[in-house]
Amino acid sequence: MKQEQVIELILQSLEHERGGIKIYQAALQCVQNDDLREEFEKYLEETRNHERILTQVCKSLEIDPEMPTPGREIVRMIGGSLVDAMKKAKAAGKPDAAEIVAC
Repeated sequence: MKQEQVIELILQSLEHERGGIKIYQAALQCVQNDDLREEFEKYLEETRNHERILTQVCKSLEIDPEMPTPGREIVRMIGGSLVDAMKKAKAAGKPDAAEIVAC
């Protein structure tokens, strides 16, 4: 594998984790069930840890963790779409439906 591809994959992974943080934060705004809330909070903390680790990997490998790439943009758009879907479901005023979307 070429170094350029490795860098792209690391940066896409970092973007995935950053998007995951936003997704779990949005999901927590929709959740009603206490057990589900606990799961989402656990996943959010795990995702934050993954983001910290990947940021450190970038620094260790002298990769700019903010470097834009075409692949990162796609990963960001996918995550953003999930967050938007949860926000719309919540705004519709049907908490049960919003929780399902969050799941």
